[in-house]
Amino acid sequence: MGDLPIPKSGCWEDIEDTDFQITFRMTRKTFIALQAEIDEIEGIDNELTDTNLLCCIWILGNTVSFREASLIFNVDDDFEDVLMQYLKKILTLGEMYLAWPTDEEAVQIEERFLSKYKFPGVVGVIGSLHISISPNRKHALYYNNEMNKHTIVLQVVCDSNLVLRDVCAGCPGGKDIQTILKSSPLYKRLTDEDSYLVKNDKHLLGGTEHPQMKTLLTPYAGNELTDKQTKFNILHNSVMYTVEKTFCMIENRFPRLTCMDNLSPHLATFLVSAACILHNFTRIHGDYSDLYTNTP
Repeated sequence: MGDLPIPKSGCWEDIEDTDFQITFRMTRKTFIALQAEIDEIEGIDNELTDTNLLCCIWILGNTVSFREASLIFNVDDDFEDVLMQYLKKILTLGEMYLAWPTDEEAVQIEERFLSKYKFPGVVGVIGSLHISISPNRKHALYYNNEMNKHTIVLQVVCDSNLVLRDVCAGCPGGKDIQTILKSSPLYKRLTDEDSYLVKNDKHLLGGTEHPQMKTLLTPYAGNELTDKQTKFNILHNSVMYTVEKTFCMIENRFPRLTCMDNLSPHLATFLVSAACILHNFTRIHGDYSDLYTNTP
């Protein structure tokens, strides 16, 4: 966020549009739409800016301490309680903004993947991200991953427009990726005979850590591959970059996800889930910016 000054509470409308976007990780227009949709769900007619919602967005876009945030936004109540309340408000948008594609949408996604990568039958790319957290001692072992770090896992499926189509957040980092997949609702979409993927012979693409399935294609393993297998892996890898780019965009827009190693798994899971919904919300509302698209 740099050294951009934060105005005193009650003066948010005075921030220039450019500074608003830098400060709150979305345009003013997007934020107004966000508050309006949340207010509509709750049956509230509020023309004033909800500063607690602004604070929640600001927390996701910063790595400062909660104490500092509570002082800036004059939050007198228990800060984590207020934060959790507003994260739950954001999560109410999940049904609309974080949805598995309809059959018609799946066809469009497949066409875009085919047009861009020449890879047929793809309706999504699955990826997983370990996010550092701080569990209590009693449960620390469950969250200890292969790198000897305490993490929760974010499993996502993204489409050709970098929109998240399925999210499973909060599994302990001590679980392997295959176990997380098989215990998530997504696995039913990959195996159910009535699912779109199975009925239409379509598939997701996944990494070497995922199981090879008819509906989930992974790279060929080994050092002695045929030319055909090598070409497949190269093409497969190019499509897999879609989910890597999506993760980078989420972390660039909401850097809190890179600095949660002092938070409980419970709170961290809510923050991650809210960030995923806001990622989709901003993209669906055409809120793009070079601030968040810098990827390796």
